[in-house]
Order: sequence, then C-alpha cells, then structure tokens
Amino acid sequence: MTPSPKLRVRPVRVGRLTSDQIDRMWKLYADHYDHVTRDAFDRDLGEKTLVFLGIDAASKEIVGFSTARIYRHHYGGRWVGVYFSGDTVVLPQYWGQRALHNCVFATLVRWKLRHPFTPLYWHLICSGYRTYLTLVRNFPEHWPHHARATPRWERGLIDSICRERYGGAWRAERGVISFGEVQPVLKQAVAPFTSRVLSLPEVRFFVEANPGHAKGDELAMIARVNLQAGIQVLGKWLRRLLRRAAPARLQRRGADLPEPAR
Repeated sequence: MTPSPKLRVRPVRVGRLTSDQIDRMWKLYADHYDHVTRDAFDRDLGEKTLVFLGIDAASKEIVGFSTARIYRHHYGGRWVGVYFSGDTVVLPQYWGQRALHNCVFATLVRWKLRHPFTPLYWHLICSGYRTYLTLVRNFPEHWPHHARATPRWERGLIDSICRERYGGAWRAERGVISFGEVQPVLKQAVAPFTSRVLSLPEVRFFVEANPGHAKGDELAMIARVNLQAGIQVLGKWLRRLLRRAAPARLQRRGADLPEPAR
C-alpha cells in the first residue's frame, strides 16, 4: 500500500516569498476558486504579514498555503490582538493532517508569550464549511456558535473588526461579508455539501447563518485564543500521538511472544 503523502508547514514573512513561490500559490488558489484575478490575489497578499507554506515532505513542492496578519485592534476601551486568517488552500490528498494547524497554533502561542496581558482573538471569514470547522472544532470559545447566542461584547467586537476592515461590504444584520454578485467562491467540487456533512449540527448552522455561501458570501467569526483553547489543542495532539503509537506497541509485543508449539 502506497503511504499517504506527508505535509510539512513553515511560516514565511510575505516580504521573503520568492516570485516562484507566489506564482505557485496563485495557481493553487485559481484551481480551487472561481471569480478570481491575479491582481486581486496580489493585492490581498500584500496586506498580509505572514504565509504558512505547505510543502510535500518528499518532493518539496508547495501543495498548500494559508495567509495571515496579526495586528492590534481597539474596541470597548481596550486593545486586543487579532489573528486574521486569509486565503487558505491545501490539496485534498493532504486533508486531515495537522501540520498546518500545529504551525498556526505555535505562532499564536509565541504571540501570547510576547503579549501575555493582551486578549487574542482569531478572526476568520469563511464561505466553505471545512474552513469553518477548523475554527469551531479547535477553539471552544468561538462566535457565532451553533448552540448558544453570541454575547454582547463579542458581537460588538465582530462588528468593530468587520466595519474597520470591510467597510460597506460588511452586512452587520446578517453577520456576513458580501462583495456583490461576482466574488471569489470555492469551486463546487472542492468540498461538496454531502448528506453526511449536512448531518453535522455545526454545518447545518453554518448553512443557515450564511445562506449566500454558494455565491461567495463569507461568515464572520472570532475565537478566543486562551489557555482553554491551548489545553484542547494539546489534548488532540496527545490523543493523536497515542493512536499512532498503539500499533507500534502491539507490533513489538507480538514480536516478543514465543512461537506456538507445533
């Protein structure tokens, strides 16, 4: 059986990307989204500070990326840190691997260590359910939430961030960003809404909260990056390591057993 390809991820400052790397990122993006242009992609990239490059461990080819910007935002009489997650594309054969999640989380931890007294929020906009699930399954304190109402302060923070960043494209009454009839939209074949996917309560909420997702409307979300989130992510790492180690332990145990008498 052919082993699954392995994904490696490393953070790179936008200013240090080579033209070849940017060209490859653009190709990945254009292959996964409709209604996109190279000029708009380059402008958006120029607003970011960091790119997480996904690289195949064997071929060293770029097979995915996620753009990001970390900045401070003033709201409610205080400063908060905002990690804004932008365009994210990973080839399907690497889905399910946690290299990207781990690299992003390590970056957030480093930021918190440098700014221990500043609250940090992950700000995400999403028109696809896979990106949405990445946030809601890794951060317990996220809003909007499928099972409980968004508190007043967090609702106000979402509004403040989105008004500053998106201006008239922010539809506060719906909680989405919409740039009109023609906007970037995930290709239908990339992550289809199957009956199994729609059976998840989180995904059903996503579809109800963002009925315009099919034409590219983006649901605006935030998640609190704190100790509770860190414990949850670390717990997932440990469970994953234990699952990987179990077959090896059983193999070694089997090798130690005496051969049956004949």
